[in-house]
Amino acid sequence: MEKFYRNRNYPFIIAFWFVIILAPSCKKDEPQPSQPYQELFWVTNKGAQMPVLMTGNKESTSIVLFVHGGPGQSSIDVAGIYSGNSPANLTDNFLLASWDQRYAGYSINPDPIDWSTVNVDQYAEDCAMVIDQLKIRFPGKKIIVVGHSWGGAVLTKFISNPAYQNKYNGWVTAEGMVNGFELANAMQSYSRQRCNELIAEGKVQYVDTLAYLNSVILDPVAYDKPTFLRLQMLAISLAKPGEKPLDPEVLSRCAQLEKSIFPDSADRIRKNNNSASQANLDLLYNQVYFIDSNASYVNISKPGLIIWGENDCVVPTDAAYPFTGRLGSLGKTFQFKLYPNCWHTPMFSNTQQYIDDIKKFIDGL
Repeated sequence: MEKFYRNRNYPFIIAFWFVIILAPSCKKDEPQPSQPYQELFWVTNKGAQMPVLMTGNKESTSIVLFVHGGPGQSSIDVAGIYSGNSPANLTDNFLLASWDQRYAGYSINPDPIDWSTVNVDQYAEDCAMVIDQLKIRFPGKKIIVVGHSWGGAVLTKFISNPAYQNKYNGWVTAEGMVNGFELANAMQSYSRQRCNELIAEGKVQYVDTLAYLNSVILDPVAYDKPTFLRLQMLAISLAKPGEKPLDPEVLSRCAQLEKSIFPDSADRIRKNNNSASQANLDLLYNQVYFIDSNASYVNISKPGLIIWGENDCVVPTDAAYPFTGRLGSLGKTFQFKLYPNCWHTPMFSNTQQYIDDIKKFIDGL
């Protein structure tokens, strides 16, 4: 794996590009940060150097830490979606921290892979270390942790760890992988429902697929990786249409942002850290099924917001209900938002609603 080095001129490059690209052209009635702000710092833990991009309103009393999905994606890649001219954009109201996990995004990692660090508990520990740095750099601010998909698995491990309860003030999970066995059952249930719908529409080729799904017996002990993989691929292939593409203006803003931060090595780093890399495939298929934080939910001490797309096939809604039911039975404080006509990425397809709900949740803490 190539070695990448930080450019000593990054602070100047970052400041220059932030003013040009991300500073919102606010109207008089929109909230305005006292000063545009952007900074990149690195957190090092067990051989991984993980970048954290700070954007938004430095004077805000709250920091929103994004825990991306994948595994292997990048929070920094999509940081630009939270800025813009909307009164509800997050960069005017809050200080945002976009963290790229080990073996993901723009992180710099051990080569060869250190397999002892490729597990969800390690990623939760990394999350805690990122927050420790945020608290040192920005003392006195509230910390709200937002996890998406795989990031939901990291988030759940983090917020349910009794040792981490003083590190955060609230949490948000969007389509989070909170329990692997329940996820497998949800994928199977979703696929059965879709097959029956398609057969009713006269698409009889799905009869064989339905017969296969009905023959699968899921067992949390006697489990094989090919079954999980096939269930996931089936669920995705049967997805309902309707996901809105990312707005071209937002996509351009995201691309400009990443290039301003990593002008020379962005593509090379992402190539080594994407979701198809060996480390991330191991995380996804060898570990996701066995993730189970159920017994630890009792430790969650802060309020939360759970967001799900009604048409999600990657982590179907049937995976959300055991989670919400368990939290409810424990008397935990949380809100549950189900978005109609939304697939797996509400931050793209339902951007305004997603940002509005996060903003209202944080304002209520």
